Amino acid sequence: MGSAVRILLALLLVMAVGLSACGRRGSLDRPKASYPEANADPSTKMSKVPDRRLWIDRLLQ
Repeated sequence: MGSAVRILLALLLVMAVGLSACGRRGSLDRPKASYPEANADPSTKMSKVPDRRLWIDRLLQ
């Protein structure tokens, strides 16, 4: 009998927490950016940078 009550209480707790998140208030739209947004330019490429060696690279060689 005790384990059935524990299971029932756990189920009620999970349902109460789950249902509390259902009533989210406010807009679901993305908020306005605080900085000016620019469109991406596909003609620009990432600059090449030299590979950075890590301390473990010396151990693996």
